[in-house]
This record gives sequence, structure tokens and C-alpha cells, in this order.
Amino acid sequence: MADRQGPESGNGSVIAHDEAPGEAFRVIVGWSHAPFSHGIQLRLQTRRAEGRRAGQVEDERFLITRNQALILARYLLDASGQTLPERIHEGPIRRFFRHLTGG
Repeated sequence: MADRQGPESGNGSVIAHDEAPGEAFRVIVGWSHAPFSHGIQLRLQTRRAEGRRAGQVEDERFLITRNQALILARYLLDASGQTLPERIHEGPIRRFFRHLTGG
């Protein structure tokens, strides 16, 4: 297999994307995150696509720094061709009326 390299991790090392021979791919079916003292706890739920454990949901937990989360987010945005929506800058009057209406 040819080596394919992805984004740099927060410590400058390169992450390899190759699978071990015979290892089945997994599909991400859910995720959540929670703050952690020095970063973010990322929980991914995956399901194996094939093999003897096909269809079985597994939980993977990762501790990542905020910098790693930012690099991953930028990488995924670039890879998907998506962009973040433009931020709407609210003026003080609009903010006041939003506060009054509870919105």
C-alpha cells in the first residue's frame, strides 16, 4: 500500500491513514464532546462495515488539545469543500429586542 499522509497533529507528527491488511473499515454513526481540563474529550461511535463484528457499535474516546481540534476541524472543512456560515453581527437594538422576546 502506498503511504498517504494527512494533517499534522498538534505536536507536529504526521498521521498515517493506511489500514492494516485485512482490517475492516468502520463507519462513524455518532459523536459527542465534553470539555476537559487541557482540551476536549471526543467520543466517536463507530460501526464495522464488514467482518465477523459487522454492524456492532463501538465507542472510542479520545483526549485532544484545543489546537488539535482546530486543525481537525479545518482539515474536515477543506476535505468536504464546506465553509462556515458568515457570522451575523447584531447591533445593540436588535440584541435588546432579542433579549426582551427571549429569543
